[in-house]
Amino acid sequence: MNESNQPSKPRALTYTEMMNGGQQQIDGAKHQAELDLQRRKDQQERSIEHLEQSLRGNIIDPNIG
Repeated sequence: MNESNQPSKPRALTYTEMMNGGQQQIDGAKHQAELDLQRRKDQQERSIEHLEQSLRGNIIDPNIG
């Protein structure tokens, strides 16, 4: 029997494809959402660093006396 006459067998997904739900690349909206999430994370980390410095007394709060 000729190989071209046999039904094609679906190939196994790669690890990356499995982790991406069968998709090889992310779309623009998902990419933008990930960028926004990273930006918010960076802002939160800066806020935490500022609060930690304030608690150690390294920053003078202009709202206090």
